[in-house]
Amino acid sequence: MSYDPMEWTIRDPLEETVPDPVERRRRLSNGTRRAIEVAGVILLVPGFLTVQWIDTDHQSRGYQTRERVTVVRRGGTGTLGRVRLRLLGRDTTGSAKSTGAPAGSVHLKLIVDAQPLDAQGVKQLSAIAYTVRDRAGHVWAAGGETDPDREPTAGTVSQVSVGATVPANLVSSVVLEARPGGLQTRKPSEPTPVLRFAH
Repeated sequence: MSYDPMEWTIRDPLEETVPDPVERRRRLSNGTRRAIEVAGVILLVPGFLTVQWIDTDHQSRGYQTRERVTVVRRGGTGTLGRVRLRLLGRDTTGSAKSTGAPAGSVHLKLIVDAQPLDAQGVKQLSAIAYTVRDRAGHVWAAGGETDPDREPTAGTVSQVSVGATVPANLVSSVVLEARPGGLQTRKPSEPTPVLRFAH
């Protein structure tokens, strides 16, 4: 048997391969991988939304059960924190179409006299949150605005215009509610004070 000294210099040693001891799995194709990702998103998003809805509902119930409601008689005055409030009247002549509200709704305007008792009351006046509620417990958000030309001062009465969009058939039955908004100074264990103005 002849020995060729050039054999090892010409021949590539990597030509002689050994099978891989670790069995390799086939990778998923791009289409299959995308289908799995889409299925995961379809399953996870409703689950996430359901958990968020349950959490919000739980917090809402806890918030509503920790309210201390004071009903203010018609024409009467109620005190919320350091602000004295009195409902003067309501105006339903405004059109809801100009505000982009849905058909069958009416823009309700409520006029409230607000008198801050001291400097702290002046700060609290701008943070009061307003809502309107019907007898069945449905609640609509309302926005309160003071006269921009008159800065509220302690001891003086300012008029607050509270506006809400409600269904036309409930406009005469809804009642105004006022509660402290923004950063509250009460302890978390204490109920939220709420003024409900009867009419």
